[in-house]
Amino acid sequence: MPRLTDEQLAERALGLGATDVVTAAGLNPYQTPFELYLSKIGELDVDATISDSSRGRMERGHRLEDVALAWDRDERGGDYERVSRTVWHPRIPFIYCHPDARRKPWRTTRRLIEVKTSLGRWNEVPRRVEAQVQVQMACTSAVAVDVLVLGFDGPPARLEVVRDDALIGALEQVAIAMWDRIERRDPPPVDGGRDAGRWLDRTRWADEPDLMADRVQRALLSEIVDVRRQIDALSARDAVLVNDIKFSMAGSGRLNAPGVARAIWTKPGTYRDVKWKDVAAELRIEAQMMASALKLDVDLDAIEQKYTSERESRSFRVLIDDEGSAT
Repeated sequence: MPRLTDEQLAERALGLGATDVVTAAGLNPYQTPFELYLSKIGELDVDATISDSSRGRMERGHRLEDVALAWDRDERGGDYERVSRTVWHPRIPFIYCHPDARRKPWRTTRRLIEVKTSLGRWNEVPRRVEAQVQVQMACTSAVAVDVLVLGFDGPPARLEVVRDDALIGALEQVAIAMWDRIERRDPPPVDGGRDAGRWLDRTRWADEPDLMADRVQRALLSEIVDVRRQIDALSARDAVLVNDIKFSMAGSGRLNAPGVARAIWTKPGTYRDVKWKDVAAELRIEAQMMASALKLDVDLDAIEQKYTSERESRSFRVLIDDEGSAT
């Protein structure tokens, strides 16, 4: 979609966008429903959690949208116009979307365009993208969406998604339920998302004496113990299987099992592992000695502080008692 204005960014707090509805439905691999809830109540700054690499991919996607749209028009015909405003659902006031573009003339085509970039080719539209464009159709009365997938070779592929009123109805109910939770401050079930864990570490703290587990807590701890034992057993089995495969490959670098997997065993090499903390500590000593010898006023503490960041951190451990049950 075109870059959002400050006003459109502020509107995010007023409702659920198409991608938010996808998240609420549990179809977004990049955000969980609990993390969506936290972001909507102001407890999670989503932009602050985006990595530099992810931000770079998003920027690439923005810059290539116009390329994909123009290339598709030149290859297959059909003019388009960009959509630069927030489109709100006609019946449900807290659902909105930001379509990338729409086919001209809109009154007769009723077709939207959604641009995606991908490392590989798509044979079909993923469920999360299908859900996203169905929400767009619910907001705009569109009858179909052309999903343009721009890869690294050739023109963008064009995949059609037609309106599915039954799916739209299901997604609307998901959105209604999520927005009701947000308004009532009733969070969805806690999940394993990293940001959810950080939020719990930051907000759930009380300097209280030890607690005795109730029935539910005891069951949760018992399941954690069982899961971790299974992980240990699977890790041990994985190590055995890896060595069996290595032995069977007799020094070959690749093993192909079409339809199953590929094993790649790199050739022997020497790898350097520099202990940068130790290097920095030794350089600090050398710098202090040099500054002292030359009678230089160098504030090494200030330099260190300049490159030091702090963050809150808490650990969580589950210790297994002698009888094999969690405590």
